Amino acid sequence: MAFAVFSDIHGNLEALEAIINHAHKKAKIKDLYFLGDAITFGPDSNACLKLLEKNKVKCVAGNHEQRIVRYDKAVKSMTYATTEHMNYVFSSLDRESLRFIKSMPVDIKINYKGHNIFFTHYIHDKNGIIKDDYEEFTEPRLRKVFEYSDSDVVFFGHIHKRKVLINEEGESYVCTGASGCVKGDRTFYTKFDIHKDFGDVNYDIDRINVPFNRKRFDEKMKNTPLPDKQNYGPHVFGGNKLDVK
Repeated sequence: MAFAVFSDIHGNLEALEAIINHAHKKAKIKDLYFLGDAITFGPDSNACLKLLEKNKVKCVAGNHEQRIVRYDKAVKSMTYATTEHMNYVFSSLDRESLRFIKSMPVDIKINYKGHNIFFTHYIHDKNGIIKDDYEEFTEPRLRKVFEYSDSDVVFFGHIHKRKVLINEEGESYVCTGASGCVKGDRTFYTKFDIHKDFGDVNYDIDRINVPFNRKRFDEKMKNTPLPDKQNYGPHVFGGNKLDVK
């Protein structure tokens, strides 16, 4: 059975609800993998964490989760959120959500139909030290920076643009994009499966587009007192069309 992968929800509960409901009910997918950054920017950080845990979505920590529970210069430099904003988000999280964040690993590795699959938010070394290094999305570069994963397929997030590089005789790389940071009324996830045709192994890597309640999300953005949303809101969620207060 196929599995679903998505990343970077950033407090967009409506998009997260749509993805989980579609994957479970419409696509009949059992296993969901979330690649980090459930929190910040959007109005529902705590609710997003609750929903991920309730649905037993397998999660890795993103830089925004790590900044909440493990402050260091590397995490801060790639978070692009002010201290005031992060303090507001931290204060909105209850004890159980903080516990859930602390339980998230930095990566997950599975064997799926005889292939090693690796899930992470971003590049780190074998000791978990973050390396914010995505100079170019090319096979030689990705093979070098993800050498530690020792996998056939690497899924990662952090970069908000979805990109796919398939090499069925070597390593393949899928940057899943930001499912919460969309500027219309449709979100998305990646559906992945492996099958054989006449003895050849094929990867099915499909982008699944899903409608979500954009009107409700926009109303929340207008009415939630998120610090600095006038600066980041239009860029992250809606271009010039998002009327934030």
